[in-house]
Amino acid sequence: MHYPALSVPQIGGGSLIAIVAIVHVFIAHFAVGAGILNAVAETLARRRGDALLLRFVRDSSKVLILIPFVLGAVTGVGIWFTIAVVAPRATSMLIHNFVWGWATEWVFFFVEIAAGYVYYYSWDKLSPRRHLIVGWIYAGAAWMSLVVINGIITFMLTTGRWQSLRAEGRWDAAFWYAILNPTYWPSLVLRTVSALAIAGIAACVLVHFLKSYTRDDRIGIIRLASYFMLPLLLMPPVAVWYFFQVPRFPRDLPFGGSIAMTMFFLFGGVCSALIFLYALGVIRRHEHVSLGSALMLLSMAFVATGSMEYVREGIRKPYVIRGYLWSSGIADQPAELARLNGEGILTHSPWIAPADRLARADLRTRGEWVFKAECIQCHTVDGVNGVTPLVYGWNREMLDINIRYLHRLKGFMPPFIGTDAERDALAEYLFSLSPTHHEDPPIAIPVAAVQPGGRP
Repeated sequence: MHYPALSVPQIGGGSLIAIVAIVHVFIAHFAVGAGILNAVAETLARRRGDALLLRFVRDSSKVLILIPFVLGAVTGVGIWFTIAVVAPRATSMLIHNFVWGWATEWVFFFVEIAAGYVYYYSWDKLSPRRHLIVGWIYAGAAWMSLVVINGIITFMLTTGRWQSLRAEGRWDAAFWYAILNPTYWPSLVLRTVSALAIAGIAACVLVHFLKSYTRDDRIGIIRLASYFMLPLLLMPPVAVWYFFQVPRFPRDLPFGGSIAMTMFFLFGGVCSALIFLYALGVIRRHEHVSLGSALMLLSMAFVATGSMEYVREGIRKPYVIRGYLWSSGIADQPAELARLNGEGILTHSPWIAPADRLARADLRTRGEWVFKAECIQCHTVDGVNGVTPLVYGWNREMLDINIRYLHRLKGFMPPFIGTDAERDALAEYLFSLSPTHHEDPPIAIPVAAVQPGGRP
């Protein structure tokens, strides 16, 4: 509660993070896969004396500079900016808890960049053997960057024994249990498979923009690139492995518990399956893949990546860091909850509710401030995930019941934290958002009809 709250009109802070993150993840996966593809292709080309394949690797190596090092770097900075202003407390926690993990990843990233530049500019300056070594250094450093980042990302869903070890003061053990958490290994396999497939599809697209290649040349390159899509066959069993490591409630969400997550999960699975089948057909029939078909495959890969990232983010709800930090930015810790429930959320939100204005603010204004303190991280007023249509036609009594027992009525929502007066203020503000509440009054639900389970 010690950070400013950023309100992103219409699209919301969560959607802003998602847009930037999905583009970056797609580019980052391409960087990993392309490094492996180039290293494997150059190795095969030199062993077989394949001049065509070697020429393609040389021509495609420029893409390693233009896309990952430019667009990847820009979107990477964009992620840090968006998460810092939308979810500052979670960002701060991840930086402090994984400071040596980030440092290690940045070392691998530096090696990746240096090796990428050397690889591209040294085709005629290094011996074949040394140039190949540089290619494998790039591939290894890019993959090791993924190895480290994967641990931090998966920790946010499955923290393992991190909290208990941290409470015992065993900081070294807590770090390693956090990195090597229950979903670490299946997620690493899934991301590696995704990276290889994206690189293979990108090669199919790129070969069409190299005008010096004949149709037969392209068939040969595309057939080799299609082999990198075949590991998609591992997606279903590894996904089963992954979800078996996830707690039951979030695991249920993509399997019917949330229609949005179920649909996105199906989008990702179907797109991955179709790409695999298409690649298998290309390999078996030695078919040519047109530029339009290659671009379609690339679009499907982007949809699959975005869909699975949406599911991964969504099943963490109601947490940002499961079991520790709510999506509202409030820690799920008894001492903090007791303090905020007793003293109020607004007294600890000076950036939102200045102390000199808090005492003079009317009920509706205080309710708007409570909304900004607890809800703005995920919701907008009337845009993406807007609350206005959600409270359409509700009366004050319905709003009070839903806010009071929010986490029980909707398991993917964190509990309301604050005083009774702040809860009343939030209900008043939400009531004011419904433009037709005076025209079509809802059916009143007696408070006695609801069996409360108590405040959090």
